[in-house]
Formats: sequence, C-alpha cells, structure tokens
Amino acid sequence: MNFNDDLRAADTALNHRLYAAGNALREASATQVDATSALRVILLHADPVPEEPEHQPAPSPSSPTTSLLRRPQRRLALAVNLLLVLALGVGFLVGVQRGKDLGHLTQVPTPSASTAVPSSTVTVTKTVTSVPEQCIKTAELGDEVISRLNKNIRDERLFLALRDYTIASQACRREASP
Repeated sequence: MNFNDDLRAADTALNHRLYAAGNALREASATQVDATSALRVILLHADPVPEEPEHQPAPSPSSPTTSLLRRPQRRLALAVNLLLVLALGVGFLVGVQRGKDLGHLTQVPTPSASTAVPSSTVTVTKTVTSVPEQCIKTAELGDEVISRLNKNIRDERLFLALRDYTIASQACRREASP
C-alpha cells in the first residue's frame, strides 16, 4: 500500500463519517420539530397544527387564530421588559444610596462674591505614606515565592521562603492594624 492509497482510504473514511453525521443531524432535527409541536400543544392548549393544511386559505393577519398565537409572546416580552426596567431602577437606586452613604454626592459650598477674600499665600499639604517595614518584607518574600513557583523550583528553599512569607505577613497585619 502506498501513500496515495492511504490518502484515498482516509478520504473515504472521512466521507463515510460526514455522511453518518449528516444523517444523525437530520434525524435529530426531525425529533426536535416533533418535540416543538408537542410543546406548542401543551403551551397553547390547542390541537396540533397540521403540517400541510389541505384546501384551507391562508389566515389573514387580523384573524383571531393569529392574534391568539401572538398574545402569549407579547405578554412574555412585556413581562421581561418590565422586569428589566425594574431591575435597572433598583440598581440605580442602590448605586445612588451607596454614593450618598460614602459622601460622593455631597455638595461643595461655593464661595459667594461678597465673602471671597483673595489669599496671597498658598499652602500645599503633602501626604506622606508610611508603610511598615514588615509589609515591605512581606511583599519581597511574596515575590520570591511566586518566582520560585514560576520557575518550578519546589524544594527546601521554597518551603523556607513560604514560611518566612507567612510569618512576615502576620507581622505586617499586626503593625498595620490600629
């Protein structure tokens, strides 16, 4: 058997598989259509719709049959839209309430023209952040542990670094808490 024979055999096997998959899809589609018809009967409490009506004229858009079929869909769409509007309204109110609780929406008093006094000196306040030494050590040890894990170094050095990180982390929490 040469290379071309192998290709033909693979092509034939692939064609058979595609044919079988197509048949399975057609059968599943037919089963799904049957299930949908049964579901329509259950939901609408009506007789099943014949697949091909004989000698029946096409229903007009204003016929009662068509409007009955559309009513549940309209009610469902209305209910979903109302729930969406309600959820958005509640979310908006919760957001506004949280903003008021945090003081984001407080008004800043604006100085009026009659009470404004121009100041010649400007004071600059510098914020100095201080981080406890143990927290800096914790960050460095955490970086070391992550580096060892990324390099797949899982030996005594990783164990020691992880132990030191845990101890430093607890010390950092103690120093940082008031």
